[in-house]
Amino acid sequence: MTSLLDPPSTRAGREAGPGEGPLRPLALGAAVAGAVAAGSVLLGCMALGLVGWFASDAGGHGTTRDALRVGTDGWLLAHGADLHLAIGGGSATITAMPLGLTLLCLYVAHRLGAWAAATSAVEDLRSLALGAVVLSGVYALVALVCAVLASTPAAEPSLLGSFGGGFLVALLGGGTGLLRGSRDRVDWRARVPEWVRAVGCGAVAATLLLVVAGSVALTVTLLLNIADAANVLAVLHADTPGGLLYTLLVAAVAPNASLLSASYLLGPGFAVGTGSLVSPAGVALGPVPAFPLLAALPAPGTPPGWVAGLVATPVLAAVVAVVLMQRRHPVFSYQAGALRGLGCGVAGGLLATLTVALAGGAVGPGRMRDVGAPLLDTVVSATVAMGVGGLVAGVAVAAWARRR
Repeated sequence: MTSLLDPPSTRAGREAGPGEGPLRPLALGAAVAGAVAAGSVLLGCMALGLVGWFASDAGGHGTTRDALRVGTDGWLLAHGADLHLAIGGGSATITAMPLGLTLLCLYVAHRLGAWAAATSAVEDLRSLALGAVVLSGVYALVALVCAVLASTPAAEPSLLGSFGGGFLVALLGGGTGLLRGSRDRVDWRARVPEWVRAVGCGAVAATLLLVVAGSVALTVTLLLNIADAANVLAVLHADTPGGLLYTLLVAAVAPNASLLSASYLLGPGFAVGTGSLVSPAGVALGPVPAFPLLAALPAPGTPPGWVAGLVATPVLAAVVAVVLMQRRHPVFSYQAGALRGLGCGVAGGLLATLTVALAGGAVGPGRMRDVGAPLLDTVVSATVAMGVGGLVAGVAVAAWARRR
């Protein structure tokens, strides 16, 4: 009878499966998850650094520590830590994030956060928030220690960027993992208003659809220019190990290219070097690095007239997202449909701009300090186009629902 009177949150900390002891505290499980999430991907990057060092010249130049340091610097770049380089008599700062590696870090943190919540005692949202802070703090501490150990006069990662970026990546990935792993014990959805969940789902769906459209455009253009990409690899004299390493590097920055393609579909386009512009209205390019993905860049000059029609892509993405959202969260009032549709479109435009902003940054000295989309033009184009599409779709779907 006493056990029946205990609240579920009290019993959650002591009940376990047959033959098992009490569940561990969530803070302890979150700390373990943060350390493992950081260490597993970091060790993989360091191993790739060693493989690349041996594959390039059989270890003839540099030391093992240099190879490990390169892998660590790449891992820190994925968390938004600026890398300051001393090149000859000058210097350069790399700020662009390899978003493919960032997504891997987010995924690993998410899975380990879900594991921590599923195997630990979870009482309420407050304990989940504490677990998220602990997981993120441990992860960020590992990133800070790595930045300190990897710092040399020739390559110095930003300490503040390492800690802050590691904390944010772990908070986003691990925090959502904790919510996922505890969904059977903590009903956090009931505390979020239904219209907020609807607008949030629609905004995420609109952004994902725009990114998918950018990825399709990038893939088609790259396939049409596959000979140029092969020529780049031939000029670089890449052997089999070198080709595999280039493939991994391309995979690491492929999300960046997809997001820049999405900014092209939004209208403002993007720059690949100071003074350059790649947009549906015109293409102006200067010298670009020998990199296979850059073979997808259009030829300089004025694009064909049909290319201007691509700017309708964000409008269509918002329309499809709002239709899907209304099927899951239906409303029958014109006013409610219009407000939700407009909210999805505007929020989707802001989210799309944020993701596009992550794709740019400095990738070297000189002209290559400016790579990315103009954010002010992008946010205006994205919010207007997606807002209009969401508004029209919201009203249309509400009218269709009323007729049915």
